[in-house]
Amino acid sequence: MAKQGGKQDTEAAPQRALRSLRIIFYGIAGFSLFTSILMLTGPLYMLQVYDRVLNSGSVPTLIALTGLILVLYIGLGMLEWVRSAVLSRAGSRFEDVLSDDTLVASIQSTLNDPGQTNDKPLRDLRTLRKFISSTAVIAMFDAPFSILFFVILFMIHPYYGILAVIGGIILIIIAFINQRMTNKAVHEAEQLEYAAQLKVREVTQNAEIIEALGLRQRVQARWRDQFDRSDAAIVSSATLLGRFVSGTKAFRLFLQSSVLGLGAYLSIIGVSTPGAMIAASIMTGRAIAPTEQLVGQWRSVTLARVAWDALLQALKLASHAKEYMELPKVRGEIRFEGVSAGAPGSTKAFLKQLNFVVDPGDVVGLIGPSASGKSTLARLLLGIWSPQNGIVRIDGADMRTWDREVLGPQMGYLPQQVDLFSGKVKDNICRFDPEASPEAVIAAAQAAGCHDMILRLPDGYDTEIGQRGAYLSAGQRQRIGLARAIYGDPAIVVMDEPNANLDSKGELALQSAIRGLKEKGTTVIVIAHRPSIVSQCNKLLMLDNGMMREYGPRDEVMSKVTPKQVKTAHVTPIRSGDAGG
Repeated sequence: MAKQGGKQDTEAAPQRALRSLRIIFYGIAGFSLFTSILMLTGPLYMLQVYDRVLNSGSVPTLIALTGLILVLYIGLGMLEWVRSAVLSRAGSRFEDVLSDDTLVASIQSTLNDPGQTNDKPLRDLRTLRKFISSTAVIAMFDAPFSILFFVILFMIHPYYGILAVIGGIILIIIAFINQRMTNKAVHEAEQLEYAAQLKVREVTQNAEIIEALGLRQRVQARWRDQFDRSDAAIVSSATLLGRFVSGTKAFRLFLQSSVLGLGAYLSIIGVSTPGAMIAASIMTGRAIAPTEQLVGQWRSVTLARVAWDALLQALKLASHAKEYMELPKVRGEIRFEGVSAGAPGSTKAFLKQLNFVVDPGDVVGLIGPSASGKSTLARLLLGIWSPQNGIVRIDGADMRTWDREVLGPQMGYLPQQVDLFSGKVKDNICRFDPEASPEAVIAAAQAAGCHDMILRLPDGYDTEIGQRGAYLSAGQRQRIGLARAIYGDPAIVVMDEPNANLDSKGELALQSAIRGLKEKGTTVIVIAHRPSIVSQCNKLLMLDNGMMREYGPRDEVMSKVTPKQVKTAHVTPIRSGDAGG
């Protein structure tokens, strides 16, 4: 059987990723224990200096104690460094384990919502990676070992312990209130910030249109509105968080000073010592430090929780990896059985009850008025969208039972708007196949009639074409896209208005390519308007308002179509000189 990843519960993928790090987390906990113990170095040093060295006046004792704490602090620094490095690697490993599934989730999210490019799952994963490596996680590991400081405070004197416990409880209450009051504000700020980033991306992708039509001020006004709302939300949430952070810091300083005051009183009545007073103050600060750090890092904690929930949802909604039965090589038969379909997430059907069969080797032209459902039919055939009702079959098998990694290379697609990938021309033609031979790439380019055009580029097949093929003209992109569609001799090729950006030379090359596909027995589905393309088809399928009006041999369908229907279908009637070319 061919596998696409194994049958696993993708909803539990982040939990599995965390469980794979449990050994690392156990190690971090061990480091945190020893770090907490070494943090006692300062208070104990102060205790010995005040209560022994100053009373005895022993310089050798002072030198010995100072040398000892130097060694201990060096050890503490090394432990802190190793702990941070290990956490950084843990975050990297967490992202690495989930990166493939998350990329699939991002692609699926974009397919489910064609109106926008959705990279949020990848951004959420990066947010979680940064959180795992952050000081907030270190504070979480340190928090359980704060009990050690409370115990020692009780050992020095119960009053120190009681005051520290009261202070800790108050800080926990402040943290709880902080969580309840700021979560919503931080979440809203994050959503508005992401919306502002999407607006920036939209503006930069349409820079040429903005410049050509003089839209700078209008686009800037729309962007500014989104930016101002995002900025206001960020400022509001930061201000609210700042209140709690400042309040927590002020309370911690007051608590330490209170311990000093309590220590002074206990020293006056003779039940404690000045050294114990200083040590207790330092230990109190250390005992409540993790809670203070968590309050200060609460924005990152909240964003991590939001990212976690969103990532779970994205992975749950993405196509679940599963095992597929290995099917024979595609012959090219296509069947639509009672198919109704619309855009993903919509209940409105653009196509209604389609029933037809395309035999292997047929060249079928899709004709019909604008918005009649032609592009929707192409997306269904390619498996990009799924039908709301009915079944799309390839060689008798439900499209959903095909492994995309197996079916994809046996199909070709030339979309209406050809967007290429950044990289070289040859990489785009061979679909980034690392094992592609130069002969296969050149053969595809020659079949598409663009070999000579490519040779005239600055570096030929090694020419870098920029993001989305920006360094090429629309016609060049369309011709290279055609070469990509027919690379590897696919059994089925779908073309959506393939001559929309072609000049007369490109048009002739396209006709030649379709004839070549026809001679090889390739099944071709082409959304056609011009008679030159219709003349290459042996069958026509006419759609009108999402319904199949006519389907059959080309001449038979054209004889049934009225002049009015021909006009609304944007198809020029075929003259005798057009046919057979």
